[in-house]
Amino acid sequence: MNNSTVEKLLAKAAQSNQSEDYEALFSAARGVEFFFNVSGSPSSSEAHFVSTPLVQAGAKLRAVLMFTSKTAPSLKRPFGGILWEKALEMVVNMPQADGIIIQNNDNTWIALDREKVNLILRHSQ
Repeated sequence: MNNSTVEKLLAKAAQSNQSEDYEALFSAARGVEFFFNVSGSPSSSEAHFVSTPLVQAGAKLRAVLMFTSKTAPSLKRPFGGILWEKALEMVVNMPQADGIIIQNNDNTWIALDREKVNLILRHSQ
C-alpha cells in the first residue's frame, strides 16, 4: 500500500471506530513509511544524538507521534522516517512511551496504547 491509502483508512477508522476499519488500516500500513519529529542537533563532525519527543494524549498516554505524510502540517524539519513495523518495535522498546499516535494531513488521529501496539506487532510478523 501507500501513504495516501493509509491517510484515507486512518480517517475512516477514526470516524467509524469499527474494528474492521482499524484492521484495514493496520494491514495497509505494513511496509509503509511513517514520519516523526526529532530533537537533537546532528553534527557532521561527530556522532550525533537524535531522539523522538513524546506527546501527551490525555492523562494516561505518553506517545510517539507518527505522521502518514512528509507534508503533515505538524511535522517539523528535520524529521525521521521509519517503516510501520519498525515504528511499532520502537514503541515497544521505548520504556518511557505508553503507545503511539498516528496522524494524517487533516489532523485526524488515532492513539494506540502499548498493549494494542504489541498485539498489532504480533499479527504483522
